[in-house]
Amino acid sequence: MKDLRRALVEETGAKVKKRRVRKCFFKVYSYLLYQDTASLFETLDYRNSLDQKERQHEHYFIFRYMLRLIKSKYPNQCECICSCLTKG
Repeated sequence: MKDLRRALVEETGAKVKKRRVRKCFFKVYSYLLYQDTASLFETLDYRNSLDQKERQHEHYFIFRYMLRLIKSKYPNQCECICSCLTKG
């Protein structure tokens, strides 16, 4: 969970509540799964390219990669998906 939170803070710059991190991860994953399958497969290829040292924190690297994909390809959707981060 700590790795997911770190990736989210670095990529969005938002103050993230712990309970929202997992929710955001699944929203990003679901968006890629249902709306952009090619990017999801790109993420899986990226996962396979991680070396042994990076595998220790693979959640961080994968989530950061997914967020970067969404931010670059779908900036408006990224705002909508992660809009709940700073709210109660």
